[in-house]
Amino acid sequence: MDILETNFEKIRSELDKANTVREKILNLSRQSIRKSSIAIKHLHRGELEPANQLITENYQLVGEINKLGTDMKPIRFGMILTSNQEYVESVFLQAFLEKKPFPSLEDLAVPYLAYLHGLTDFVGELRRVILDTLRQDKNLGIAIAALDLMDDLYSLLLSIDYPDSLTFNLRKKTDFVRNITEKTRGDVTLAINRLQLVNTFTDIVSNRNNE
Repeated sequence: MDILETNFEKIRSELDKANTVREKILNLSRQSIRKSSIAIKHLHRGELEPANQLITENYQLVGEINKLGTDMKPIRFGMILTSNQEYVESVFLQAFLEKKPFPSLEDLAVPYLAYLHGLTDFVGELRRVILDTLRQDKNLGIAIAALDLMDDLYSLLLSIDYPDSLTFNLRKKTDFVRNITEKTRGDVTLAINRLQLVNTFTDIVSNRNNE
């Protein structure tokens, strides 16, 4: 979990920066909209001098807004979302199944939002691993380890508490992670209870045979 916590700390740092930029943009946008509105009123009244002054001031504001906007990496994220998040998902599944350390952000060289969205999809793959394990009556240790990881990932995803405009609607996918984690917990609990019943029955039969 150390590498995951380190990665999430880096992501939160980036999102803190993005959120600061977002707040600046929102504040400047409110000022700009107000200046435009007042300028339009002056223009309709034939008051060209105050209108021109406001429009000149607004030129500077809009320029600053657009400059700040170029630093908002999430804006262009939608175009590359699918390929990046699918890659993250596959790499994390590989690491889990091969019991290798999880990769860092630098290892993957993907945008931090792709990392987050890929992890939510990876949780779905963990559920599949668990269900396959239960269906094939394999070692429950694998299922329990995967469920524990699902819990850990959900907790980390909850720590990304930022507006949807910055995280590309990550909150909705985090809710999905919560739902399938709880559903999977029920599946694993039932399997463990069933196994305990089978073991108890086997012990009873064995004891009777030994009497």
